[in-house]
Amino acid sequence: MSVQSRFLFNFAASYSSGGYKRLYEYAKWFNGNGGAWFVIHPRCAQLVAEFPHNQFYIARQPRIQRLYNDCAYLKKIVQEIGQPELYYAYGIPLYYRVGRVNWFHLSNVLPLLADAIPLSLIARLKFAYLGRRMRSGFARAEVVSAESASSLKLLGEVRPEKLFLSVNGSDDELASLSVANVAAKESIATVVGTASYKALQDSFRLFEMLRESDSRLTLMIFGNPKWIPRELTRKHNVVVRGMEARSTVIECLRKTRIYISTTLTENSYNAAAEGIFLADESYISDIGPHRELLLGMPFEEVSVPGVRTALLHVHRDRLSGANLQSWETVIVGMISRFHEALRASAP
Repeated sequence: MSVQSRFLFNFAASYSSGGYKRLYEYAKWFNGNGGAWFVIHPRCAQLVAEFPHNQFYIARQPRIQRLYNDCAYLKKIVQEIGQPELYYAYGIPLYYRVGRVNWFHLSNVLPLLADAIPLSLIARLKFAYLGRRMRSGFARAEVVSAESASSLKLLGEVRPEKLFLSVNGSDDELASLSVANVAAKESIATVVGTASYKALQDSFRLFEMLRESDSRLTLMIFGNPKWIPRELTRKHNVVVRGMEARSTVIECLRKTRIYISTTLTENSYNAAAEGIFLADESYISDIGPHRELLLGMPFEEVSVPGVRTALLHVHRDRLSGANLQSWETVIVGMISRFHEALRASAP
C-alpha cells in the first residue's frame, strides 16, 4: 500500500449510524486518493476487502479494558507505521500525542450534557466519565471538530483557534433534490433512533395527533427495540423495524409521508437531513443543529401538547440544499484544515 498522506483515522468505537457513515465515506475517498490507515471496530471488518488501497487495523478490545487501558492497541500500530502526520480520533479521547497533528472529532454531545439530558443512571455515569476523559484530552489536540455550530459552543474550554466545523456529508439528500418525486408515498410516519434522548413517547404523541387527519397512518420505528418503551410496542398502529441497514432505512424514508424527530439533543443535523429531504413533510425538534439545517428556508413553528420540545414543520418541496455539503467537500475541507495546523506546528 502506498499512503499518499500519512493519515491515521481511529474509528475503533464506531460501527453504526453516523459514525459508520463517516468512516465509510472517509475510507471510500482515501481508497481512491492514495490510501490511509484506519483503526476500526470488528463489526466493520468488511471494509478491508471493499477498500484495498487503505490499510485497516481491527481493534479487538474488551469493554473492561476501555476503562483502565483504553487505546492500548495504538502504541503497537504506531511502532509499525511510525508517527503519522495526522492522528484523527473519532469520539475517542486523546490520552497522549500520537501524530504531528492530533485531531479530536466530537461524535456525540451526550458526554458534554450528561447532567442535562434524561438518561438512565448507568448511561449518565458512563457519559459523564467519558466526558471527563474527552475534556482532559483537548489540550493535546491541534484541532477539535464537531458536526454543528451548536456543538462547537459546548466546547467552551477549547481555544477558539482550535475549533473546526466538520458537518456530515449529504450526498443522498443532494441527489434527491434533483428528483421531483422521490417515490410514491404511503401512509407512513417514520422515526429513526430509539435512545432515551430521542424522546419516542413525544414522537408517539405527535403521531396520534397526526392520525386525527389520516386514520390509516402507521408509525415505523427504526432502532434498538430494547430501548423502546414497552407500551409503544403494544400499539396496533406501531411497527418496530429494529436495527436495519442504512439502505433499508433510506428506502423506507423515500416512501414516508411524514418524518418525525422529537430528539432532545443532537451533535449534527445528519438524521434530520435524511428525513426532511426524502419524506413529503417533517416535524423535527427545535434544537440548534436543526435550525442550522433550515437556515434561510421556510418552516412553521409548532407546539404540540405533551411534547417537551417545540417543533419545526417543513415541506420537502419548499426546501433547498443551500446548507448541505457533499462528502467530497467535507473531506477536502478537513485535509485543508490539517495542512493549516501542520504549518502552524512547524518549528
